[in-house]
Amino acid sequence: MKKSLLALTLLTAVFFSCKKETTTDFTKIDVTGFTTVKGTCTKNVITPNTTGGWISSSRIPASGVSVQFKVNKNQLYPSSIAQGADVYSATSDAQGNWAVSIKSNANGVNAYMTLAGFNGTQDTIINGVTKTGLYANYFGSSANLNLVMGTTYEFGVYNFNASNLTSNPNNIMIGSAALSGSISMNQALKVTTGTVITTGGSTNVAVPAGITVYMTLDKDPTLLAPKMYTTTTTAGGRYSFTFPTVASGTAGFAQNGTIWVADYAATRDTFQILNGNNSSLITGPTGVYGNNSTNENALYNNENRNATNFSFGGFTQN
Repeated sequence: MKKSLLALTLLTAVFFSCKKETTTDFTKIDVTGFTTVKGTCTKNVITPNTTGGWISSSRIPASGVSVQFKVNKNQLYPSSIAQGADVYSATSDAQGNWAVSIKSNANGVNAYMTLAGFNGTQDTIINGVTKTGLYANYFGSSANLNLVMGTTYEFGVYNFNASNLTSNPNNIMIGSAALSGSISMNQALKVTTGTVITTGGSTNVAVPAGITVYMTLDKDPTLLAPKMYTTTTTAGGRYSFTFPTVASGTAGFAQNGTIWVADYAATRDTFQILNGNNSSLITGPTGVYGNNSTNENALYNNENRNATNFSFGGFTQN
C-alpha cells in the first residue's frame, strides 16, 4: 500500500513539473485609420431668364478653391498626452470637385474645415459664351466635421456667392511686409569652474536648421481669407517670412499674424560650460518638445518685424 502511494505521489509531481506555463504577448495596435472627405464648390454667374431679364442664381464649377482641415492630435489619440495638430489640404479641380484623406480613429475625430474665399469676376454667360463681368469677392466658410475611420464623408456642394460688386479689390493697395526671428529649445546645463561642478540648471539654445515654421495671416489681401505660410529654420534657429499685405488703415484688414512650430521629436541634451568656455553637448533622453507660438499684430505694408523670437514648449520624455 505504501509503495502504491509513493508511486502515485511521484507521478503527480512529474505531471505538474512538466506542465508548461504560457504567456500572452502584448501587441501594440495602432487604432487609427483614414477617412476620405470630398465635396464640390460652385460659384454664381449671370444668365438671361425667359422673360428678357437677367438672373444671378445660375452656377458653374469653382476651380482652384483651397480646402483645409486641422485635426488636433489629442482627438486622434484621446488617451495620450499628444500635442499639436495635423493639417491637410486639397484644391478643387476644373469641375469644382475636391477630395482629401484624413487620419482618424474608430470613435471619430473633430476636423476643423476651412473653405478659403477668393476674388474674381462675376461673369455673364449667354448661349454658352462667357462675358467678363465686374470684380467680386467670394467669401469662404468653415465647419466642424466628425470623421470616423474607414468611411467616406460626403460634404456635398458649397455654393460661393459674389458680393461687394461696387468695391473693386483691385483698388486695395497691396504691398509686402517682412517678419523674422529665432527659435530656441530648453536644454540642461552643466557648469564646471575649476573643481566645482554645478548641474541641474537649464538654458535655451538655438534649434537646428531645417525645422518647419508656420505663419497664419488672418486675412490675405488676395484670397480675402486666412492664409498659412511656411518656412524652415537656418543656422542659429533663424527664420523669416516675406508676404503680401495692405496699407495701414485699409478697412476690414487687421493683418494679425500667428507664428508657430509643431511638436518636435528630439533629445534634451546637456549643454556644458567648462571654465567659461563652451564645450560639447552630452546627448540626453529622447522625447518631444511641445508646440508653441507667438503673435504679431498690424503687419501692414513696409513693416519689417525682426527679433520675433520664441521657444518650443516644455519637453516630455519618452
